[in-house]
Amino acid sequence: MRGILLLTMVLAACSVQAPRRTPSEAMERSARILRQLGRLEADLHETDSETQTYAELVQRHARAQEIACKVTDEHVSEIHRLAVAQEEKLQQKRQSRQHRKKAIAQLRAGYSKS
Repeated sequence: MRGILLLTMVLAACSVQAPRRTPSEAMERSARILRQLGRLEADLHETDSETQTYAELVQRHARAQEIACKVTDEHVSEIHRLAVAQEEKLQQKRQSRQHRKKAIAQLRAGYSKS
């Protein structure tokens, strides 16, 4: 009889269902907050990545501007040097022409006296 009673109790205990767990309002709120935090963290990581990319682009642009300015300065210096050299050549040609004109004038003056 004890065996039957024990078996009946075991069967009764097994057939009783555990009460369903229903999440409380606080648990639901916590879950929502955690999901929002997850989205916020993902947004922050994305923003951080964009910020780093932007900073790299700004740095590259600054370097490119620096190089462009240096090249422009060198180019302007070379143009100035060539302009000065050309002006000196023109001045030498003018002086040479004046010397030739004077020499020709002197020769003509010398021939006309004779």
